[in-house]
Amino acid sequence: MSIWNEIKSKAVETFNKLKKVGHVELIIAIVAIGLILLVYFGSSCSSSQNASINSESGEYDYCAGVVKELETKLSQSEGAGEVSVLIYWKETAEGDDNLYVPEGVIIICDGGNDIAVKMRLISSVAAYLGISENKINVLAKSN
Repeated sequence: MSIWNEIKSKAVETFNKLKKVGHVELIIAIVAIGLILLVYFGSSCSSSQNASINSESGEYDYCAGVVKELETKLSQSEGAGEVSVLIYWKETAEGDDNLYVPEGVIIICDGGNDIAVKMRLISSVAAYLGISENKINVLAKSN
């Protein structure tokens, strides 16, 4: 038996086991969300904890500043409660400068289960960052 046939048979066997487990859609969704979060956390500037002044150049970290400002302002929105913001930044080069463009946003807040709060936060962030609303996700903070 060749190595490819072994791999194929193992894959078929694993797939058949998954079919028996039930809730395969849930497992696939969890894996997909995990991969998405991995991409977001892998961004070079995505957390307000990185808000600082670059000691070498003395320049304020733009990405971290935007995250911190959004967290502060969104938490003042009625019903939002405490807010954490995660922005996925895409690095682009323009001339000699590297620029960061927001590609996606995750907002985690106390009021994330309230549809009115979600819609307000999504439209506010879309307007502020100039990105489409479908690139913004609001989640409820766990207790």
